Amino acid sequence: MQPQDAASECQRPSVWEKTEFQTDKYVDCPHGCGEVVTNTELSTHLDLHFAEEVAHEDSASPQSRALVEKPDGHQFDDFDDRYSVQDKYAFRTEAGKAHNPRSKTAYHKTTSVGSVKRLGRAELGPHANEKRMPSWLLKMLEKGPKITQSNQLSSDGTLSKHVTIENEASHVIPVLAKLCEQDTSVQRAFFCSPEVRHIFKMPREGGFCGYRNIQMLISYIQEARTPGHEHFQKGLPTILELQDMIENAWDIGFNSVGRIETGGIRGTRKYIGTPEAQALFSSLGIQCEANSLAETKEMRAHDALYMDVAAYFRQACSLDRNDKVIVTELAPVYFQHQGHSLTIIGFEIRDNGSANLLVFDPMFRTSQATKRLVGTSAKVPDPARLLKAYRRGSAYLQKYKLFEMLNT
Repeated sequence: MQPQDAASECQRPSVWEKTEFQTDKYVDCPHGCGEVVTNTELSTHLDLHFAEEVAHEDSASPQSRALVEKPDGHQFDDFDDRYSVQDKYAFRTEAGKAHNPRSKTAYHKTTSVGSVKRLGRAELGPHANEKRMPSWLLKMLEKGPKITQSNQLSSDGTLSKHVTIENEASHVIPVLAKLCEQDTSVQRAFFCSPEVRHIFKMPREGGFCGYRNIQMLISYIQEARTPGHEHFQKGLPTILELQDMIENAWDIGFNSVGRIETGGIRGTRKYIGTPEAQALFSSLGIQCEANSLAETKEMRAHDALYMDVAAYFRQACSLDRNDKVIVTELAPVYFQHQGHSLTIIGFEIRDNGSANLLVFDPMFRTSQATKRLVGTSAKVPDPARLLKAYRRGSAYLQKYKLFEMLNT
């Protein structure tokens, strides 16, 4: 996108302003992770902490075994027949046309500055009105995650340097693909490029999930060397650097109403979303497409989401390919719902016809049990125990009436 095209604005969903989240109170996570969540989301948040802890255990216990989800919503028994390449994204338009202020079409409409409203806590989080984040947090972000270097003995007997970054994990997708292969409840599974790194928040960091998801998309751009990778030769931009990049994108006209809506984000803990991710990538000349899926009378939003994500992964596969698990070269997908964002890395169909998104959630770290499986062919007694932290099914998704996605 050229600067002269930057007048195209990405409006925030007005539908989000009418939900229970608008007046819901924020509370500190009692688990001590440093996250601030709404009362409505607290139960789900704690459930995911439980899944995270279970994944850290060395052996499964009866209490830690994941329950097989009951079919809820759309069934995928005829998946192969229905999701041909010609059908890709057909449900995106259908699902969103009733009331979709941020549909593919809406991203190319110009917004009058006079009509832009300053957003509040429902959209920007509990720190919507702060001018500066606490100095201790600013110093922590400036310092960045702990980086450890070590020498490792390779299979040919030579020593190689290995760099470990405290809040990053590489080669996780091949591990998850093997776990899906071993999980007898999985009928089929699809994954994006294995180059994507799981990037998660540092202790006490708080709600910078949008930035962490942008970093995950950048990790793919870097490792796959897709167009635009030259902008990130010095490594992943930090949260503070990403804030500067978004502000710069606004300065040159990309989704510039974001500054009015947020009051500016530099040095703050205000939540960011799909418009900021789109502005950042577009300002660097990196092609991206943002879309939304809304609930209609005919279809629930999460059913439309399943169908859209299934079509995205299916279009990268040959129709005559019958592998149980397929790892593609597709980019990961930035995924936003009310109050939180994640990175979609895959999609699976269970043997009971239910479906799950497979995600990297920046709120939760990669478990040591998962890391130990990197580069091995070990079989796991209970693969569902480790996969639970990466699965988002209907029980999680059905609470929301609107979803946004961004592809690079």
